[in-house]
Amino acid sequence: MNVLLIGSGGREHGLAWKLAQSPVLTKLYAAPGNPGIGEEAELVALDGSDHAAVIDFCRSHDIGLVVVGPEAPLVAGIADDLRAAGFAVFGPSKAAAQLEGSKAFTKALCDRAGIPTARYRAVHSLEEARAALDEFGAPVVVKADGLAAGKGVTVAMTMAEAVGAIEQLFSESGASAVIEEFLQGEEVSLFVLTDGTTMVPFGTAQDHKRVGDDDTGPNTGGMGAYSPARVLTPELETRALAEIVAPTIATLSSEGMPYSGVLYAGLMLTADGPKLIEYNARFGDPECQVLMMRLESDLLPLMLAVAEGRLADTPAPVFRNDVALTVVMAANGYPGTPETGGAIGLSKVENARVFQAGTKIVDGALVASGGRVLAVTATGRTVEAARAAAYRAVDSIDFPTGFCRRDIGWREVARAALAK
Repeated sequence: MNVLLIGSGGREHGLAWKLAQSPVLTKLYAAPGNPGIGEEAELVALDGSDHAAVIDFCRSHDIGLVVVGPEAPLVAGIADDLRAAGFAVFGPSKAAAQLEGSKAFTKALCDRAGIPTARYRAVHSLEEARAALDEFGAPVVVKADGLAAGKGVTVAMTMAEAVGAIEQLFSESGASAVIEEFLQGEEVSLFVLTDGTTMVPFGTAQDHKRVGDDDTGPNTGGMGAYSPARVLTPELETRALAEIVAPTIATLSSEGMPYSGVLYAGLMLTADGPKLIEYNARFGDPECQVLMMRLESDLLPLMLAVAEGRLADTPAPVFRNDVALTVVMAANGYPGTPETGGAIGLSKVENARVFQAGTKIVDGALVASGGRVLAVTATGRTVEAARAAAYRAVDSIDFPTGFCRRDIGWREVARAALAK
């Protein structure tokens, strides 16, 4: 089977690496990809926003499945257009992808379905936002309503910080936001495959959003992750699936927009149980990389079963018991303006896999071309072992214009130490 993978980040490199291992695969294409993805797939110069060109490519290359990695093409409706042209797609429709494309859409769905989440107000002007801040007080959470590459959230610990966030957000015309109650607890990511009817758990992870050690500094797209996230116990996972994910899938289906693809639930584990923070309509980045390192099953048949509505008849995915941990190396300046063009040397890396994101080849050399550049990923029997292996690999990489956090996995390491 020929497969087209759309995307160019570390998430797509992880997917390409896993898809390339499938005995069912005939040829893997990636658009536009990156140098790392190019080691697993043939890169093609396709613009994912040009749906007609993507469809023409699929026709001329006998594509049996299209895997859409990032959220923007999904929110723009690429899955709808591909399905209308007769192609199987792993990824939700434009309507269902509103779960990620609009925070207000998701909160309203939670209201209709009785899904536990933070109290909120959807606001469409600076005046409405100020009134909502007066209602909630500080600490409070301010979220841009649309896509923001994981960086549209401000957890404001003071009113001054909250006011600054809304003033910046509403400095652009047409802006809208969601003002939310601040939830106390620990965050965790839960992944589920669904074809709109059947749902199958697909692992857990814990991300590290803040740019600096000790969870300091601004939010980013993610500076590292590990899997499994054992803080989400089997009992809590069962509750999250029953109280949050299943009602979401059922409500979308009953309202004529069945969800097909991977559903990524960002959860807060509160004293009252799991509550939904947000949904994403695709795999997380870098959570995808740690999930792929642990996945023993063939990914391609699973994705095809989702795309064709056959998930109920497909064996459940199997994951290794090992812990996988990834450390993101970013270009200096990220999450502001990153320093691009810095040379990267990977020749000394051992016992880890380096998934590439913001990279390109210039004059035969690998250089940084974006904010998050590498996801250095290792496995081990324990989180301590996986972390040690990942940081040994990080320290062997020659990337003088890059940086990383040095404390990825700190919560789980602390829990493991207490348990000894």
